[in-house]
Amino acid sequence: MARRKTATTPERRKHRRLMITVTAVTAALVASGVGVGYVTDGAKPDHVAAAGVSDELGDAIDGEAPTQAAEPQHDTPPTPIKEVPKSEPARGMVYTGLTPAPAGDRCAGVYKVSEAGLCTHGPDAPPKDGDIAKDTAPVAAPAEKPVLQGGDPAEPTAAELLNAATPVLDVKTGATQAAASAPAAGSPAGTATGTGAGTGTAAAAGVVCEGDGSAGNRVQVMYVHAPGKDRFAEYVQSFRKWAADADTIYNASAQETGGVRHIRFVTQPDCSVSVLNVEVPANAIGEFGAMNNALASQGYNRKDRKYMVFADAQVYCGIGTFAGDERPGQDNRSNFGPSYGRSDTSCWTGSVAAHELGHNLGAVINSAPNTSKGAHCVDEYDIMCYSDSPYYPKMRTVCPNRASDDRLDCNHDDYYSTDPKPGSFLATHWNVANNQFLIKGDNPNPNPNPSPTATPTPTGSSSPTKSPTPTGSPTPTGTPTPTGSPTPTGSPTPTGSSTPSPTGSPTPTGTPTGTPSPTAGPTAGPNVTVSQITANSAVLSWRRVAGAAGYEIQLNGRPLATVPFTAVRFINLTPGTEYKIAIAVKDASGKVSKPGRTTAFRTLAATGPTVAGTAYTMVNSFTGQAADMWGGSTADGAVLIGYQKTGYSNQQWIFEDAGNGTMKIKSAKSGKCLQIAGNAVRGQYIAQQACSGADNQQWKVAASGSGYTLTAKGSSLLLGISKRRYYGGSLLELQQPNGEAYQNWTIQAS
Repeated sequence: MARRKTATTPERRKHRRLMITVTAVTAALVASGVGVGYVTDGAKPDHVAAAGVSDELGDAIDGEAPTQAAEPQHDTPPTPIKEVPKSEPARGMVYTGLTPAPAGDRCAGVYKVSEAGLCTHGPDAPPKDGDIAKDTAPVAAPAEKPVLQGGDPAEPTAAELLNAATPVLDVKTGATQAAASAPAAGSPAGTATGTGAGTGTAAAAGVVCEGDGSAGNRVQVMYVHAPGKDRFAEYVQSFRKWAADADTIYNASAQETGGVRHIRFVTQPDCSVSVLNVEVPANAIGEFGAMNNALASQGYNRKDRKYMVFADAQVYCGIGTFAGDERPGQDNRSNFGPSYGRSDTSCWTGSVAAHELGHNLGAVINSAPNTSKGAHCVDEYDIMCYSDSPYYPKMRTVCPNRASDDRLDCNHDDYYSTDPKPGSFLATHWNVANNQFLIKGDNPNPNPNPSPTATPTPTGSSSPTKSPTPTGSPTPTGTPTPTGSPTPTGSPTPTGSSTPSPTGSPTPTGTPTGTPSPTAGPTAGPNVTVSQITANSAVLSWRRVAGAAGYEIQLNGRPLATVPFTAVRFINLTPGTEYKIAIAVKDASGKVSKPGRTTAFRTLAATGPTVAGTAYTMVNSFTGQAADMWGGSTADGAVLIGYQKTGYSNQQWIFEDAGNGTMKIKSAKSGKCLQIAGNAVRGQYIAQQACSGADNQQWKVAASGSGYTLTAKGSSLLLGISKRRYYGGSLLELQQPNGEAYQNWTIQAS
């Protein structure tokens, strides 16, 4: 993206491959949870996982959630920027909205941006001869456009519904249900691109998934656009591919120091990268701070998220927030969200996204040995290095292999090392490799793709592979000079692993083989994390254990069921009730280990839409999907789907009395009401329209079991989850009442 330093162009930068990470959760955030889960050793909790959206907590480093430092720490106070460079719109070097921070400000040395007081180093320079006004072509096939008409009146099966959701376990019966296409126990689950066998569950695009895909510190990929300009279907698979490219960059760079690091993405139950379709006002997308403000107003400002933004605009090449904190501990401000890394259409690549994420994660601090003092470095070749403003330092070629332009930290002495020497700079200052938004180690994940069957109980490190070589990278014939123009590289191709498929379906690469000896099996089960707690459901997840043939779930001290997967949704729970969970490992001989630590959690109290003007989240009692206004659209006719629970404004609903025992359901994002899209017949979908007194906008909300049903006025038909997919979610439709949980909803204050 940037040029080498020349007589006329001081900036120099390269294309960066996409990557995304997520932020840590603060102790205060955890304390604010309504329903919480905690791991216990005896009576003392040492891990808390709060329910809801903004307070979900995954495993923090060392098992604890750090607290964010109030202010950044610096070896030497940064010198404030004295003069803002003149904008060059044709090159994407736009400084509109950026304010130089004064001495003593937490953004001193860089710019203040957004109402939240976030900091940024400013716009990143494009590649030589880059054209900001052009589009990057898709690198993967477009997603299939959903068909709205002709709803199937046949009742969906559990297997069809769970194609878009985590497998479920009914705590009353011990019965498990899962997607029909899921692999059986012991079948290949897939491994992450660029890792050794058995390191994790991988989507087709080659990323590692962990836990339930949502809880904890994660990088959320999003496509952001103005109203009327929605190209999500055309590019969504490309965004996933670029995300995988970024992950390859981070892990291959970690392998150079003997470690493993993967970006902890928000992932869907099928292990694909979650890509949100987000609409912002047209006047917000033209400036970084305004876009950040618009996203924050919709709830995209979680402390446990870093947002990887593909903006459908032609303003910048790339720009990202940057905290610049130099302290080495987990309280470093770069270890928390919200953070935003944006790339515009001409620079939609994995390497650009990886570069902007690097800033979000804390690279490059001012005291680094090879710092540019503008959030970059000067020792080439390195994905974060180029001669930048405000000082335009001279570059040095220290790592002469041009392939290093798609790797982090030349010589691993400035910002990224998995094995820094004691007393070295990275042992005593902030090291991006320690960021909580990255997955450590070689066995991080559960397998969310389950076997379709499980057995109810009657009583109730691989060695890292060689560093991948980016395709399309020139082979150096000598020591390159820093004045040469970089050639944009292709997607990095890891060695020794499957090539990611553009279709979004997982590509199995195999799992460890062999039958473990009963005496060599695990002695204790893994620890379990509880998340997505509602009044009647919760998600359990744990790390895969080598040699496990299954996992025995123990509920309140008694075996409940043995399952072959490592993430499951408990359903049919009782509201306002405490449950204690532990996981034991069953080996191929049937021997069961001791359980891991016990996790206790309490379900939320059963509530309904009782407070006028309050925003509520509706979560399906079977799949756990939230009622979601697709893409956060404000347009008439935008459809209602069930989607992975996020709690953002397009999943928030306001219930208004419509008289005669019915209610109107208004989107908190658009202010428009849910309306039957046609005749009230089985299979009819739901869309939004301007609110009116029409009968087809009126719903009867009735308590049913531990949740609620929503009946369309003038009919007996209920709102339920359909088997029709809609860009990673499920279309909602009218259904004949049958008493099944997929027609039941919890309604909780957002």
